[in-house]
Amino acid sequence: MNGFDSPGPAPLYDKPHSVDLAQVMMVFQYFMLVSVSLGLGPRLLGWVEDQSHDVPGVAELEAALPVGTTFPIAIVLPLIAILTVPYAIIVFQLGRGRRGTRAFAILFAVGNTLIGIIGVSRTYGDVTALVIAPIWIVMGLCVVGGLASRSGRQWFAQDGWAPWYARYEMDQEDRRRYVSRGGRRRVPAGDEDSAD
Repeated sequence: MNGFDSPGPAPLYDKPHSVDLAQVMMVFQYFMLVSVSLGLGPRLLGWVEDQSHDVPGVAELEAALPVGTTFPIAIVLPLIAILTVPYAIIVFQLGRGRRGTRAFAILFAVGNTLIGIIGVSRTYGDVTALVIAPIWIVMGLCVVGGLASRSGRQWFAQDGWAPWYARYEMDQEDRRRYVSRGGRRRVPAGDEDSAD
């Protein structure tokens, strides 16, 4: 009887979509943080305004866009440099199923939501921040929800692709054992081109 050993869930041989969602949302968070919240977008808009102040119609459109005080460039550039490397590492390691990365990703998602809302408030004003805040919150919840989902937890518990590699190695070992016994690999009918 199998009463004593309760089999766990079947190993995941493909990365679950919940982890894909968390990775994509972290990339969106990064670009929103860099372009909107830290002020690169307003700086670019200011440069465009300088270049197009005498173009008819464009000046009126630019005047209608409320852009407030951006963060000083001395703060923005180091922040971008500091944020880029951890973001790239975290997003890549989430796909590989590294357990410690999951906790860092959740902390980053929550922290970036707060930084993003404060940055939008400072750059564009409180009314715009109230409109943008739900987008930030939804992105943060997608990251946390994707990593906390059942399939996300299983992905990190099994150490990502480890079962796939183990299965591949077992298949290769079986194949080597079969060929070393003098056996010949059978090729299904119609698949003769794939034979060695």
